[in-house]
Amino acid sequence: MTKNYRIKLYVLKFLILIPSFLAPIFSLAQSTAELNAPEKIFFNAKIFTSNIQKPYADAIAIKGKKIVGVGNLAQIKKSVGPNAIMINMHGGTLLPGFIDSHNHAIEGGETLLQANVYDSMLSVAELISYVDTCIQTKFGFSGDVLVIKGLNISTWSSLKDLMATFNGGNYENIPILFAGSDGHTGWSNSALQKKAGINSAFISSLDAEGKKYFGIESNGSPNGFIADSGFVKLDAVIPASKIDRNKVAVKAMEYNNSCGITAWLDPAAGDIGYKGKNLMLESYKYLAEKKLLTAHIAATVVADANGDPQKQINSLKILRTKYNSIPNIYVIGFKIFADGVIEYPTQTAALSKPYTNSGSMGILMYDPKKFSAFVIAADKSGLLVHVHAIGDRAVTETLNGFEAARKTNGNTQIPHTITHVQVMKEEDISRFANLGILASLQLYWAMSDVTTIDIVKPYIDPTLYQLQYPARSLLHAGVKICGASDWPVSTANPFYAIYEAETRRGKKGVLDSSQTVPRLAMLYAYTINAACALREEKKIGSLEVGKSADIIFPDRDVLMVDAEELKNTKINWTMFEGKIVYSSSK
Repeated sequence: MTKNYRIKLYVLKFLILIPSFLAPIFSLAQSTAELNAPEKIFFNAKIFTSNIQKPYADAIAIKGKKIVGVGNLAQIKKSVGPNAIMINMHGGTLLPGFIDSHNHAIEGGETLLQANVYDSMLSVAELISYVDTCIQTKFGFSGDVLVIKGLNISTWSSLKDLMATFNGGNYENIPILFAGSDGHTGWSNSALQKKAGINSAFISSLDAEGKKYFGIESNGSPNGFIADSGFVKLDAVIPASKIDRNKVAVKAMEYNNSCGITAWLDPAAGDIGYKGKNLMLESYKYLAEKKLLTAHIAATVVADANGDPQKQINSLKILRTKYNSIPNIYVIGFKIFADGVIEYPTQTAALSKPYTNSGSMGILMYDPKKFSAFVIAADKSGLLVHVHAIGDRAVTETLNGFEAARKTNGNTQIPHTITHVQVMKEEDISRFANLGILASLQLYWAMSDVTTIDIVKPYIDPTLYQLQYPARSLLHAGVKICGASDWPVSTANPFYAIYEAETRRGKKGVLDSSQTVPRLAMLYAYTINAACALREEKKIGSLEVGKSADIIFPDRDVLMVDAEELKNTKINWTMFEGKIVYSSSK
């Protein structure tokens, strides 16, 4: 082969690669002004619309905040004026903006500005190094208490190491709280326990139910571990953070938009029993007033299923009057906790069979009859109920409550939702579908690792373990699966969750391959299905005429690449209501 021939062959190969290799570069070359033009057409694109009737297109027309045409270029040209900007995507992929059906965005924004180890599995030595850096730099302190968030929950399997390290020496007089990434657990050192009055006398004063929220040694003394309601004692002595909440809110928007997320359900945006300001809702209100709200926000507020339903419904109506008049903020109902979490040593998830190490069946956080009455009243008032349920008993009792509402009120079509669903009875799968209940699933967690094997499998009945994160079973039964992250418990990046849903692959192999979910089903889960969970499916969730122009441009063809390549997908730009709100080029 001559030198000139090799050069010609190389040039030919390069030219052949241009459409796929340089497509993102060409498209990103479009100026922000062009992308933000009031009238524009994206053409020569691979468009997944998430409209089940017409899932694919190669051109989309936008006028102002709305989509005015979807199809091929010839079909949609008439939907805009002659001066519309024509944007050639050179074969690049466009998707609807992602929707997260369970995202604590404002809390997540706080973690971006606080001491946080982001769910990393740290050795004690690595944790010491991080703590020492925080002490030296004065970073992470709320008053005199060092608060470090995002501890992987496998850390609690090494409580003796934490006690030996952080209860004395250089840390003897420094109150320290390690908060678990799950948002339900933590560990406090002896200095913080002393400050909070958590001692042997306090533990002995608790009833059996109250003791479940604290780690207790054989001699009756606390070991620092704490869960759920146990945090009340700590919260009373930890000064409020001085972080600027407005900055927190802006950070939350930036992060979610960078993940391609343009809408979410904030499941705990307030508390119906809190007499002061609902700070999360106030943060969203601030963003809207400053024209910095770059997502559609549906919100539920935490309620007490054992309390007076009508009193709480009346309070919620006041919140709806205050916030629902603000564009893109919608208070849609209540959040209820049915139980806690399943992992050792917490074990507060409500199970139908006892934990093998303790004989406990976990904690059901409501009275089933009162929960049914609550759901019936909320449903009758047109309000959605979004329930945290991890254990199979919590799922069963929650379905019982929803069934009572359907029987009493008829099928009101309100998309009540159960979120998490880590383990469940097989017979409840069909009930999920028959009752029209949505499943808001965090399938990023459905991987084979320490958190799903080492600190779960030895401690629960094998028959329960068989249906851990039963995503495909739910899908096959006709249950509408909605994509969710529970950020900041874990990353909000939908591509990571889609990868795990498709492979269930982790450091310890594959977690039950029979429960994998096809990629296309997950794309629907993170778009139109999740829009249903927000009660916004007529406005967002798919690329259809009349809907909001919320579009994302990933850096690869996410419909065609293999799973390993998919999880590395990045977002080139995110468009919300026809305007670019995130660009990787900036």
